Amino acid sequence: MRKIILSAAVAAMALSTTASALEDIKVNGQAKLWYETSDKGTAANNSLFDKEQSTGEIVFKLGVTGKQGNVGFGTTIYQTSSMGLNDELLVGNRTLATDGDMFVGEAYVTAPMGSMTSLKLGKQELNTPYLFTESWNALPNTFDAAVVTVKPMDGLSVVAMYVGADNATTFKAEPLVDNELFGGALVLGALYKNSAFDANFWYTNIGNAAGTGIPVTGGSTLTAYWLDAGVKVADINLRAYATSLAVEALADTTEAYALSAGAKVGDFDLFLAGSMVSDENQGHAVNNISTGGKKSSLPTEGVYTDGVYVAQNDSTAIKAKVATKIASTGIALQAVKNTNDSVAVKETTEVDLFLTDKFGDFSTTAILMHRDFKDNAEDNAQGGFYARFIVALNF
Repeated sequence: MRKIILSAAVAAMALSTTASALEDIKVNGQAKLWYETSDKGTAANNSLFDKEQSTGEIVFKLGVTGKQGNVGFGTTIYQTSSMGLNDELLVGNRTLATDGDMFVGEAYVTAPMGSMTSLKLGKQELNTPYLFTESWNALPNTFDAAVVTVKPMDGLSVVAMYVGADNATTFKAEPLVDNELFGGALVLGALYKNSAFDANFWYTNIGNAAGTGIPVTGGSTLTAYWLDAGVKVADINLRAYATSLAVEALADTTEAYALSAGAKVGDFDLFLAGSMVSDENQGHAVNNISTGGKKSSLPTEGVYTDGVYVAQNDSTAIKAKVATKIASTGIALQAVKNTNDSVAVKETTEVDLFLTDKFGDFSTTAILMHRDFKDNAEDNAQGGFYARFIVALNF
């Protein structure tokens, strides 16, 4: 017993010594309930709050960041749980295949590489046009990546990153040929911002697109360019977007263009955007490669009318949104209409109402959605009313 006590004391002293060398330790966390129900479909039980029409998950998140000298670190772990609600009164389906699992979402280190350059290495969130973290679901997707950022002058950042895989199992490094090590994605960015103007240019190259879930056979290079730029004219924030994406094995290069305008009028925030994707139907959609194209970086997205619709070849979309606040409640109403001359099931209209509030330490979000489609079969399958509720306790 004496040896055990002595060993414990020595271990505690060692831990105390190590901890004292660490600086700026910050802990953050969240417990979140994500629940959605709808009356979509033609089945007899297609009613709101019926368990077969509902999905849900509870996610516990714990994050820690800190540094030792010049070297920083961060890690985030997640625990998913249905709390035993599966097949019970409220939830017939989970939102996650990882229900009940604990896993690491982020685990990275940061370090300076000279006065203008920094490195971030490990599992992390990314924000690039074609490989980015989506936070709309119960869990975000993250990436195994090495990111080098250079800031040669005020307002300018040059970014180079190698992305090896994501935790959505959609994107991963695949060798170009047997016994060749290099795979994954190379992403380069140049980001500039001053008080009157900002612009972002991105280049993405994936050596083997077959490793991304893109339906091509064998190794096939994907190359994409993205440019967006914004300026304020009077009280209106204007932004323009242009992108081009080519997959070697596909016959066509896809191009897309978009414009957006936002302004504050009294207590209201107004937003209007339009986008157009070229009609080369043998090309690939301009959406998030890392999640199989669920979301995109186009400004015309709705909740469900997202990269699956507005970023597809031959799609033209328009989005209008107005937001305000009444007392402590944030209110936003938006409408998105997507037309597609080639694929009837992509023609859809969506109207969304967002309500956000905070009650003590609890933040709440309610999203009420209505979807309809030009195609009758798709309207019968996916059209209808949807309601999503998110309650989060943050610390």
